[in-house]
Amino acid sequence: METKLSSIQKSSVLNNEPTLSASDFDKKLLSFVKDYCSPFDDIRKCLADVRIAATVEKETKGQDLPLWPLDTCYVNQQCVIDLYNIASVGAKLAGDPSLLNDESLILDMLIEPTILGGCFAWDKVRNIVHVNNKQLDNSLLDCSCASLAKLPQWAICFNTIENNIFLDDRPVAGVIFYRNFNHKHPLELLGFPPFENNALDGETAATFNLLNSILIFHDGKIVLGPHLELSNSCSVKISLENNGKGIKDFAEVMEFNKVLTNDDIIHMGNSYAKEAYGIFTLLAYLLNNLDKLKNEKGEKVSFAPNPEPVKTKKGYRLFGSDRISSYYLD
Repeated sequence: METKLSSIQKSSVLNNEPTLSASDFDKKLLSFVKDYCSPFDDIRKCLADVRIAATVEKETKGQDLPLWPLDTCYVNQQCVIDLYNIASVGAKLAGDPSLLNDESLILDMLIEPTILGGCFAWDKVRNIVHVNNKQLDNSLLDCSCASLAKLPQWAICFNTIENNIFLDDRPVAGVIFYRNFNHKHPLELLGFPPFENNALDGETAATFNLLNSILIFHDGKIVLGPHLELSNSCSVKISLENNGKGIKDFAEVMEFNKVLTNDDIIHMGNSYAKEAYGIFTLLAYLLNNLDKLKNEKGEKVSFAPNPEPVKTKKGYRLFGSDRISSYYLD
């Protein structure tokens, strides 16, 4: 007799993990992010200082900092890239300068700071959203790309162990969304010419202006997920489709065919849009229903404001949330 498994049980079996309730898994998501960030604690502290300098100390320490939309972005992503490359990549190159031509190091210079930027932003707010396990309509993605830019906090995390979200047929346990805003394009690090301005109306100039997703698996592995170019004039759905088509072209430019087979690259492009739909539909659904959020007791709640610097005897400090705030949406 065939036994039917719930989505949470299937997710746990495929990831070889014991079954936990969705609410219990919130604590594991926080633990995974903290473990991922722990080797980079100095960067975390520096970014808090950058945020302080850009706000309450902007006339002194923040004068030379790049600008960014302070209400929706924790820090300018270039600050994360610079600190990471000094702390991690710089140490590797000091030991072996020839690594500058190593493709894995180039990927590391681009991808690792992107993941860290989202994790550090989320760690300051520690929200986790649970969306009732229902089939969400892809028509939610017919909205404009810019409409997803106004996140209620610097980053939003979804607990997805009951939502049938997959990456390469592997269940995803959590998704973090955050704005990746940079006045420079990361590819300029590799000698590419300056890119055009992709800022949204009313915001400071940016050549790199994305809504990134970060995916967390049951075993604690954290990877970069699909992204959305916020300045695109088309709908979210079409933008994600175009990203899938562009993966093969990007792979050829970056010569990824030296580390990936052509079949791997084609599969990446073909599966990208389908997976991205499921991921971004969650966020679109949340932003359309912010007034319907509830806590575990079923009481109506809303997201708290982002943390503000606090003046102490030792100067300004930026304290993040010390607990998880769980939100529920039917």
